Amino acid sequence: MAIVLALSASQAAADCGRGNILFTFCDIAGKDTVLRVCHDDFTVTYSYGVAGEVPQLYLSEAIATVDYHPWDAPDPTSGSITFRNGEYAYEVTSLFVTQAFADDIPSAAHFGWVTVTRNGEIVVKLECRPEPSRYVYGGSLYERTTAMGLEWNGYERGWTEY
Repeated sequence: MAIVLALSASQAAADCGRGNILFTFCDIAGKDTVLRVCHDDFTVTYSYGVAGEVPQLYLSEAIATVDYHPWDAPDPTSGSITFRNGEYAYEVTSLFVTQAFADDIPSAAHFGWVTVTRNGEIVVKLECRPEPSRYVYGGSLYERTTAMGLEWNGYERGWTEY
């Protein structure tokens, strides 16, 4: 079973395109669509659509200007990234909650969703299917952002120059 899960994550990474790193991947619950956020050294992209087909929506923005909020609390741990397209915004959110498991061994539950707004009003909130092996919400985008001379100073101040 571990081999199958590893192949799923590898396939998801491959769908980002050559030279890009997978930031997050989400199968939309109740739909045959997927959402991917990928990046290279300078640009972060959002693509949404049917797996294996040309995306229905593809957005791209510079890492230095995208509205990215890295994980900012010990528990629950959440982060988001928002892409804008005219009057629409697409906020991709990821949340990990640590829970006690058998014999007090920590376990993490993962939740994800995308909230689509138009002029600040919610149009739709799409939940990700709960398959933690499919989520890859790593620190590579954070590393690229800090390499550009920016540091995260919390939600009140956001990203500022060193």
